Amino acid sequence: MEAAMRALRTLMLGLGLALCPGVHAESAVYGLDHTIRAPGHAGTMRTLGFNRLALDTAPTGEQRLHTRPLWSQLRGGGQWRSTDDLDPDDTIDAALIQVLNSGFEVRISADGTPGPMRAVDEAAWARLLKQRPRAAQALVDAPQALGVQVRALPEGPRVGQVIRQRAQSPAGAVDTRLEVLAVDDGVALLALHMEGETLRGSGRQAVRLADGMPLEVSLRLDMDAVDGLPATEQRLRVVALDTLPMFDLSDSNTAVVDYQSERLAAPPFSEPSDDPTLYRDDPPPRGVLLADMLAPERLQTLAPRLVFGIAPRSIGRARLSMAADTAAEDRDADAGPPPLFGRLRSVTLRDGAGRPLPDLEVVPVRPMLGLFGRWRSDEGEADFPFRLPPGVRDEALDALATIELGMDMEIFAWDGVETVAYGAQPQSQPGARFDWRSPRHLGFEQARARTGETEALWSIAVPLDADGRPLPQASLMHRGRDADALDWEWRRTPQRTEIATPAPIAAVELRRYRWRMVPHVWTFERVDTTE
Repeated sequence: MEAAMRALRTLMLGLGLALCPGVHAESAVYGLDHTIRAPGHAGTMRTLGFNRLALDTAPTGEQRLHTRPLWSQLRGGGQWRSTDDLDPDDTIDAALIQVLNSGFEVRISADGTPGPMRAVDEAAWARLLKQRPRAAQALVDAPQALGVQVRALPEGPRVGQVIRQRAQSPAGAVDTRLEVLAVDDGVALLALHMEGETLRGSGRQAVRLADGMPLEVSLRLDMDAVDGLPATEQRLRVVALDTLPMFDLSDSNTAVVDYQSERLAAPPFSEPSDDPTLYRDDPPPRGVLLADMLAPERLQTLAPRLVFGIAPRSIGRARLSMAADTAAEDRDADAGPPPLFGRLRSVTLRDGAGRPLPDLEVVPVRPMLGLFGRWRSDEGEADFPFRLPPGVRDEALDALATIELGMDMEIFAWDGVETVAYGAQPQSQPGARFDWRSPRHLGFEQARARTGETEALWSIAVPLDADGRPLPQASLMHRGRDADALDWEWRRTPQRTEIATPAPIAAVELRRYRWRMVPHVWTFERVDTTE
């Protein structure tokens, strides 16, 4: 059985690399998170990665979908293996690098029927198939791709509508039942259930109505033992990064949800409490930005220490390591490290003369990036801001002198205040709402930012007593989410904060701040070490 598990580990890297989310009208980058557990065997295997997709459409209506793996990492058995471990001077690795960089294609007929996935570089594929047949075949036979196929939906889908589809896969025929859960902003949210000879699965998809393209997928699969491999329980998430998802590759969400549940189940949220240690009595001054808000004028004067290094390794290419120290500038120590948060738009690698390094593709893979305090990240970590293609040699980075991150930075300005009487609702911020739970407990809800939004209001609620003075309060912002919920769903639910007080609330001050995104470039300088 151990031999079977070793084979499964070998296949996992290939499966993660080959997952193909479906048709996209333009080239786009997708992130994936794929876990496999074999009941009766210790440990869980997890693959994290990024793929680039592009679609060509012929006048006849036939389509050619091209998918190219950018980076993949397998974690399991106490080891981490990444595509940047591949050695271009090794015969087998060289064939795999060629296959990955050329990518794979699926030809789709005019009626929407997809053909088999094939490697674009047929010569490299033939060499790889000869040298490592099982791992090679796994690259094109991944049954998990069933969960992220293009969905041909009827025009004008309705909530509650059920659609049934059948598709052929390496695992045989698979029947899929789709139920429309929601339709909003050109996207349909679908619940899916699939059944095949050797697999069963369920999950959710957010599908673009214009072309059936899945923008996000969350899928659970149970697969029977086959070809010497044990039965497995699998979890897959794939998401288009241009939708700006909160694509958390850590396991922090579970811890956040557990913490929130514990706090909400205890006083002063579960029941009133007069214990003064449960409350804070230090509301921020009216008209002043909060400590974690970056002012426009402060952005222009910041001088954080931004550096990167290149660390040689005994296996694979040398890895880039980046570091930021936002507390390094000369300023009042009471101000605290400035928060630097925004959307990563571009990455440029330059030599000492300021010229971009030639013939080197650099792909941003972090939709949103935060540089807080002393931040560090290297290419061996899944949350590194960008990726280089498999097979890059060390000498390609010899001339690298600076790394430029082009970002849209989040900045804030004071907008105003509204006093809302107990039991009433705010009028100055669209989408803001008070949930008056009891005289000493309220929930405050406000809309989250939508994809593409560059300016909006964000507020805090300050409870007041009958004399108009701020009350001590305990507050808890809901940050976690259900493990099966899509990011698409989460962004359409309001952001909620629970507020409890030791005395009755007479009114609430809604203190408004206006945020917007502005372009800015951060330049990282090369150093010998980032320690």
